[in-house]
Amino acid sequence: MGSTQRSGTALEWRWKDETDNQPLPESWARKGQEEPVGEDEQPLYAIQCRGGLLLEWQVSRQTKAPVAGPNRERPALRVLYVTRDGKQAAVREWEAIRQAEGWTPEPEFASVIAKSTDACDDVDVDDHEYYRSLVEDRYDIE
Repeated sequence: MGSTQRSGTALEWRWKDETDNQPLPESWARKGQEEPVGEDEQPLYAIQCRGGLLLEWQVSRQTKAPVAGPNRERPALRVLYVTRDGKQAAVREWEAIRQAEGWTPEPEFASVIAKSTDACDDVDVDDHEYYRSLVEDRYDIE
């Protein structure tokens, strides 16, 4: 990164939507890995996803605005994870395979991740029940 640092720029991956949000397929919930939950963490369950591209841009370190690119692209999935009660959420991006019939996650995909409460966002009260019911339906928990 020598010349990149001297010029005041950095390389950064930025998201570009290619699909709308859709419910997580049941097979992904069943086949996905589960991250171990640490002492100060909570499990979050994948409930929605969208396909897109991660585009590599050269950005200004001061303004964070793109100055050149995109240089490269990678197919990816942006996945919404929520707590069992639907009150907290987090988003994680996963590398994906893009085929004619749609997007599929790479084998490393985790359907259940672990995060501290500080690393999660609070969900709007109106969505708690909906998210909780999606978790129960996808993961056979009550």
